Amino acid sequence: MRRAELEALRIQLPVLPTLVLGGLPGDPDWAARLVSIGVDVIASGALEDTPETWLAAAAAAPHRVVKAACGDAVALAEAGAQLLEAAGPVPAGTYALGPADAVVAIVDGTSAEVEDPNVIARLVVEAVQDTPPSQLWVVATPGLHALPGDVVEAKLRVLCEAAYQARLAIAKIQFEID
Repeated sequence: MRRAELEALRIQLPVLPTLVLGGLPGDPDWAARLVSIGVDVIASGALEDTPETWLAAAAAAPHRVVKAACGDAVALAEAGAQLLEAAGPVPAGTYALGPADAVVAIVDGTSAEVEDPNVIARLVVEAVQDTPPSQLWVVATPGLHALPGDVVEAKLRVLCEAAYQARLAIAKIQFEID
């Protein structure tokens, strides 16, 4: 995560922000559900966003950062999207969330098995031994769109609970060092 670039765009995120890479099952109307689950960076759930799907997600989550899954990056940027999940270049004034970013991929989008949040939190804490927590995204990997909606919601609740537990553990470690 390149925090200076995000701050220049007035995007403020917690340490170890949670988000979903790729799409989610069903219609692209996941924004309100993601807010209620506790995901930090909201998405429409579309495999590829259009300005309409991104705007609908932004309207459903007015006080959260809303990521666009890159379709037409220029059209999405013109619609107001600043955080774009993209493997390639994006327009000026946007942040490309892509292969150059450090992620802790802790929830597997290709498996219907719901992970244990305690195990997942431990994996996050172990990951920050190599990379500062302020530079990591905590993500669910692509592939969730192929799973049943109730399984996806359970997996995303694990994602958020694990990130919460990891934040507490890291704070405790830092407190004990000081």
